[in-house]
Formats: sequence, structure tokens, C-alpha cells
Amino acid sequence: MKQSLGQKHKLSLNLTLNLQKQIELLSHSGLEIRSDLDDLIAEFCKGSENKKINYFRDEVIADRLVNSINPDQRNNSFELPIDQEEDLRKKLLEQLVISPLKAHEILIGEIIIDSILDNGRLDPELEYEDIKRIVKEDFNLNINDTKIESIINLIQNFDPPGCGYRSIEESLKIQVNNLDLGKEEQNKIMESLTSLLNQDLRKEDLNPEIKIQIEKLNFNQSLNFGSNKNLYVRPDLMAFSHKNSWQVTLNDDFMNKEFIEIVKEEMKSSNKKKFIEAKSFLRGVERRQQTLFLVGQYILNAQSEYLNKKTDRKPVTNKEIARALEISESTVSRIVNNKYIQLPDMLIPLKNLLQKKVNKNTEGKDVTAKTLQNFITLLISEENSYKPLTDENIRILLSTKHQVSVARRTVTKYREKAGISSTRVRKVN
Repeated sequence: MKQSLGQKHKLSLNLTLNLQKQIELLSHSGLEIRSDLDDLIAEFCKGSENKKINYFRDEVIADRLVNSINPDQRNNSFELPIDQEEDLRKKLLEQLVISPLKAHEILIGEIIIDSILDNGRLDPELEYEDIKRIVKEDFNLNINDTKIESIINLIQNFDPPGCGYRSIEESLKIQVNNLDLGKEEQNKIMESLTSLLNQDLRKEDLNPEIKIQIEKLNFNQSLNFGSNKNLYVRPDLMAFSHKNSWQVTLNDDFMNKEFIEIVKEEMKSSNKKKFIEAKSFLRGVERRQQTLFLVGQYILNAQSEYLNKKTDRKPVTNKEIARALEISESTVSRIVNNKYIQLPDMLIPLKNLLQKKVNKNTEGKDVTAKTLQNFITLLISEENSYKPLTDENIRILLSTKHQVSVARRTVTKYREKAGISSTRVRKVN
């Protein structure tokens, strides 16, 4: 009997620990989640031939290389403008049509370019047999794998080099081969990249000349295309607008629900003791993704006027989101931490779309610190300089003219932040 009670107690403890780990996943960055998932796959799905699993693992290699080269970048709350002047596929097609190719070879190239994903990688689902069938139907020609490979190789050496790659190693090799360097220098660069990935070498330890060349390489041919070439952060969310209505999608083309199910299926044959923990981790990843989507969509809806460039950012708090989505405030706090969202023209931390309200009570209109400063500046610009407004006067006017209810000391604080002197200093004698 005592043994039975002990077993139940142990099971309860394990379940609690697993739940705690699931909660911790909410605050993890995308890089941390992908690294943990890659470790799980390495243990339970070693040797898998599944294309989606191999695709995912190769993307993690790219992430780790980028993190080795720019270790501090993902921790910075920067806003990155996105160059929209050029389209990657369009540029590749322009180079294809001026290449000395036959008509059926142009068709092969068009199929390949159309199958290049947003990150510059060739879609792992592309089948050579489909290309052969289309060429046969259009030109009554039989082509082989060698012909398709030759067109892929041609496109991979277009500008920017490395697009249409099957693995990050393939892309980097092509890019390094396109550098104006000798074979020996190219080999040293590839060796340094391998050492960075294996954490045998730090960026600071690199030979200065090799470091310069490595910084020329692209790890995401789409996001880093143009002026963003030297910056790389994989966004967690993608935002788009249709008729001024904003929608969000998870940037999880390689970590979606279908992929998680594939990993679960691969794990079924495992008898390892860590199997229960692994399943709990996967449930935690799914919960994280679902919560991230819901919170992201709520924030976009709340900030739609700002995103449509009609107003400043409005007050949106963790408490408000939690109440609306019926989740805990701590869950919201965790899920917005270390997450990035890509807008059509900007890549920003998700938390940058949250704005604290200055007025703590429920009276009047909610207002952000920036908007309050603007109101105060406007009121003072209209004052009688011989009888300037006191902070109490401003507090009253904010309430009557702008329906904003704040304390006098709050007015004083944001007047000073706006660089505006006191009533005594502003008064003209």
C-alpha cells in the first residue's frame, strides 16, 4: 500500500515538472525552441530520411551559425527596416531569361525559381519527376536528373549567389566560391564556418580577413536581400494587411503542426525513458505556438489604426490582453518576450507594439506617455505667456478638452520629460 502511494506521489511530481517546463517554453525565443526541438529529434529520430525533418535540422544549423557570428543581435530590441524595392524571385527570373538557354531549359528554370521559398531555399517537396512530366507535356522532350541539376546550379550562381539551395552548407559553399578569392582562402573560410558551428571557435578568434569575408555571406536570402544583408533575425510572426484589416500568421513553415505530428510518429517506436518528457515538450511547443498566434492577432487588431498610419500606438497592456483571451497575465508577459514580428516594411520586437497607459484609473480616455506629452506640449503652446498654465490647470484642461484623467504629479512628470520649464520660468514679466 505504501509503495502504491509512493508511486502516485512520484508520478504527480513528474507531471508537475513537465507542466513547469511547458510554461517556461512560452518565454523562450524561437532560436531556443528550435534548438531544443533539434536536440529531441537528434535523440529520437536519428537517421530519419523524412524531408521535413531534414529541412528543419538544416534551418537550425543556419540559426546556430548566425548566432555564432552575431551572438548579441537576437537580444537587442531593435527595429529593422525591410528593403522592399526588389523581389528575389523576380530578380532571378530576369537573369534566367537573358541566359543562353533553350526554351525547355527556360521552362525548367521557371519551375525551379517558382519553387524557391521565401528564405531562398529550394522547396524540399519539389520532385524532379514533376519537372520531367511538365517538360514532356510542353515540348515532347525527355530530360534526366543531370539536366535539372545543371539548371539548379546555374540559378544558384545568379545574383545573389546561393539561392535555390538544398542545405545551408550548399548555399554557403556557393557563396564562398563566388567570392574573389583563391581556393585555399575559400577552404579556410569553410573550415572557420564549421568551427563556429561546432563552437570550437568564437567570432572574436577569427582571422580578421576571414571575418570580413564571412560577414559578406547571407543566411536568409529573402530577409537579408538588399539593405538588410548584414542583419538576420528570424521573425516568430508575420503580419499582412488586406483592405486595412491586419492578420497575423506564425512563421513556422518548418515547425508547424504537421511537422510536430511527423516527429511524434517517428518517436512512436522509441522505448526510451525520456519518451514521456519528449511528448510533454512537444505539447508545450504546440501550446506556445497557439498562444503566440492568439496574442499576436489581438495586438494587431488593437494597433490596426497605428499600423494603417492613422494614429500613434494606442495603450495595450498585458492585463488587457489576458482579460480578453482569458489567460493569465504572466502567460502574456512570457509570450511577448523575445519574440519578433515582421511587418511589411519593418521587423520589430512584438513587445514594441504594447504601450503602457499613463492613466491608472478607469476614468476618461486611455492615453500613452507619448500622446500625453503631445497633449501637454499642445496646451502649453496655446497658453497666454503672461499667465502661463500651472500643472493643475493643464490637468483640468486635459480632462475637459481631451477626456484624459491624470494626476497633477503625472502632468509635472511628462511636462519635464517634454523639456518644458515650470510656470514660473515660462512666465513673461
